[in-house]
Amino acid sequence: MGNLMPRESYSNIFDISLDYLINDIHIKGLIFDFDGTLRRNKTVSIDTLNFLKKAHSKGLKLSLLSNNPYVSKTILKVLNIPTTKKFACKPLKKPFLDMAKKMNLKPEEIAVIGNNRLSDIWGANRANMYSIYIQNLNGYMFKRKIEDRLKDLGIKHIK
Repeated sequence: MGNLMPRESYSNIFDISLDYLINDIHIKGLIFDFDGTLRRNKTVSIDTLNFLKKAHSKGLKLSLLSNNPYVSKTILKVLNIPTTKKFACKPLKKPFLDMAKKMNLKPEEIAVIGNNRLSDIWGANRANMYSIYIQNLNGYMFKRKIEDRLKDLGIKHIK
């Protein structure tokens, strides 16, 4: 498996089976990226909060690893994620391994959930963690790829 290839891929976090991760993969902790994963379109949804509560109620340890230095303490309090590293310098392996240590878990007991193949997935794979990619279907790059492909097919404009 290439370093940029995730173990699983979904369009959003709600499609992730926590029971599968816990019972079949033996995951004990989740590390989330923030922008584009937990926060989409500049907001954290009620569904996202409920997903985090569900994960926590199943006994999973939760943490946040973000390259964004401006993740507010208020948001973290609302998300109920005590273990956090802002401006993490992903995809370096060290921040992932440091987070595993803070969570008191082995790297192979952690799933990293993020929307960036370079910083989140490559970093998780390098640290020997289970990687889950969240596709950013609303992102600029995705739209650009679709537009380019349509142009290749001779379609110039869609209303």
